[in-house]
Amino acid sequence: MHLEKKEQQDEEEPAYILSEFLDDKAQEYSDDDVSFGEQYKNLEKIYENFAQKITVLQEQINKLNQNPIQRHLQLESSQAQFTDVQVSSLEQSLTVEVEHIGAKKYKNSQQQAQIDLLVKQLGEMQTEQAAIKRQMIEMIVTEMKKRDND
Repeated sequence: MHLEKKEQQDEEEPAYILSEFLDDKAQEYSDDDVSFGEQYKNLEKIYENFAQKITVLQEQINKLNQNPIQRHLQLESSQAQFTDVQVSSLEQSLTVEVEHIGAKKYKNSQQQAQIDLLVKQLGEMQTEQAAIKRQMIEMIVTEMKKRDND
């Protein structure tokens, strides 16, 4: 029940980039000043682009962090959709892949290196996204100060 209420609230509330107040101010200033509006829209596009890239990276990291058996099953199930070879379910369940311990350790270390690289990229993208968000806030605050002085 609690989860359903939360989902309903999420559907009712629009997604804000900064906050309701700051997004409203940005919209107001964009309507009044074309130059401000263009600059702010460009920052919004860059921010959303980073958000999409971050989501993709997080999905990749999650897939790599999955249990190797789960990854293997997902790969096999997706490959089965594309092949015409039909193997009985009994044969599939009895198939066991033997992997050399050294090869397994090498594969795991390669996978961990890939995960580490993706995590580093994720951190860098999140830092850049935060910098864009900071620029957006600074634009709004600067405009607020300028209008208060007028």
